[in-house]
Amino acid sequence: MGDRDCSVYISIRAAAEHVGLSPRTVRRYVEEGLVSAVITTAELCELRRVRRLRELGVNVAGIEIILNMRRQILELRREIARLERTLASME
Repeated sequence: MGDRDCSVYISIRAAAEHVGLSPRTVRRYVEEGLVSAVITTAELCELRRVRRLRELGVNVAGIEIILNMRRQILELRREIARLERTLASME
């Protein structure tokens, strides 16, 4: 997830406070597979996205699809950048 430090682990309670959710809600999102049980700083961004999508009325199944599509888009962007670097080095 870019240059964010993914090695800093955060408790569910601290993560909940940081993103404005209850610890119970964060645990539910972990159980539903929307975020990892090992909460890192990168997962805080995912929790914020989940919170925002819920505020917009998106159900859990929809959130899962949106997050998966976002991950795929990011992976494709990384692959495009890698291919562009490879092409540039060939010129």
